[in-house]
Amino acid sequence: MRKRRSSGRVTLQDVADYVGVGAMTVSRVMRTPELVSEKVRSKVEQAARALGYEASPEASELAAQSGKRVTLQDVARHAGVGPMTVSRALRDPSQVSDASLKKIQQAVITLGYVPNQAAATLASSQLHTVAVLYPFQHDRASTRFVQALQQTLSKQPFQLIMACHEYHQYGETPLVEKLLQHRPSALVLFGAQLSKKTCDLIESAELVTVNVCGAERFSADIILDIAINDAAERLTTHLLDKGYRRIAFIGAQTDNRLHKQQLNGWHKAMMAHYQNADLMITVPDAPSLEFGRYALGQLLQNQPDLDAIICSHEEIAFGVLSECQRRLLKVPYDMAVACLDGSANCDHTFPALTSMRLNYEKLGHQVGQRLMAMLDDAPQPLEEQVKFSLEPGASS
Repeated sequence: MRKRRSSGRVTLQDVADYVGVGAMTVSRVMRTPELVSEKVRSKVEQAARALGYEASPEASELAAQSGKRVTLQDVARHAGVGPMTVSRALRDPSQVSDASLKKIQQAVITLGYVPNQAAATLASSQLHTVAVLYPFQHDRASTRFVQALQQTLSKQPFQLIMACHEYHQYGETPLVEKLLQHRPSALVLFGAQLSKKTCDLIESAELVTVNVCGAERFSADIILDIAINDAAERLTTHLLDKGYRRIAFIGAQTDNRLHKQQLNGWHKAMMAHYQNADLMITVPDAPSLEFGRYALGQLLQNQPDLDAIICSHEEIAFGVLSECQRRLLKVPYDMAVACLDGSANCDHTFPALTSMRLNYEKLGHQVGQRLMAMLDDAPQPLEEQVKFSLEPGASS
C-alpha cells in the first residue's frame, strides 16, 4: 500500500493511491461493487475507512438517481467548463489549458465518469449541432443574420438545423419540439414571439440559448435586444427637426410584436411634438413595392398636403419613390421619404434614401463567435441592446 499524497479532504484518488489501484476501480467499488472482485473491493473499503474517505455530494446525488450513468455534461457542470472543453480534454488534452484540464481530470475522478466510444460518438453529434429558429424565409434581416451565423459556425465542426415559423407565435412550439429532437447544444432564436408553452419547453431542455430581438419574458444565456422602437422614434424626430410636420407611417407585418414597435416609436415622436399621429396605413402582409405605391395614393386622397413618409421596410419605400415619380412629386421638396430597417440598397435609389440601418451580417458573426465561446466554456449570461444607425440621404 502506498501513502496518500493529498492534504485536506480525502479524495477518491487518495484512496486509489493508498491501495495501489486505478481511480476508476475505486469509483466502481463505490458505485457498483458487484462488478469488482471481492479481494480488490475489500482493500478499497478498508482504505476508505482508514483514510476517512467520504463520497462527494455530487457523486452521491448522481449515483442515487436510479443508477444514472454519469454523463459528459455532468463532468462539465462539476468542473465549471463547457461540454466541448470536456470533450476536447478527453480526446486530445493538448487542446485544453492546463488549468481547465486539471479541473476536468478531478471532476472525472470525483464523479467516476467512464467514457465509451458509443457515448463519445453521441456526444460529438450533439455538441456540434446548433438549432436556429427565425421568422420569415423572405425577410431580408433574417436571411442576412442566419447566413452570417452559418458562415461563422462553419469554421468549426458545427452543423446548423433551421426552421421558419413565418410570424406564427403558436406555430413555434411544434417547430421547437422538432428542433430539440436533434439534441442540439444551442438554440438560436431570431425575432421569436414565444408562447409560455414554448418558453417552458426550451427551459426544460437544458441547452445554451440565444435570444435575438425576441420575446422579452424569455431569459436566455445570450440576449441581444434590437432597439426597433428607438430607431422609429429617432427617424421621426430627425424629420420633425428638419421642418416636416405631416408625417405618415406605412407599415407591413404589423401584426407582429416587433413591427408594432416601429409604429409605437413613430407615434411617440409625433405626439411628443404635438403632431397628428393618425396618418398611417398598415397591413399584416409582407412588404412590397406594390403596397408602397398603393399606400401613398390612399394617404394623399385623405391628406393632400402630406409632406413626409416613413416606411417600415425599404421595399415599401422604393414603391413610394416610384409612385412619387409617377405623380411628378419632387423628392424631397414635395415629399420626403425615409425607411426603417434599410440596407446598402438605399444608397442606390434616386435620390438616395434616408434610412435607419443595422448590420445584420456583423450581428450574425458576433452571435456565432459568442456562441462558440460559450459552448467552449462555462456559460456566462450576456445581455445587450443593439441600436440602429441613422443614414441621412437626399430623400429628406
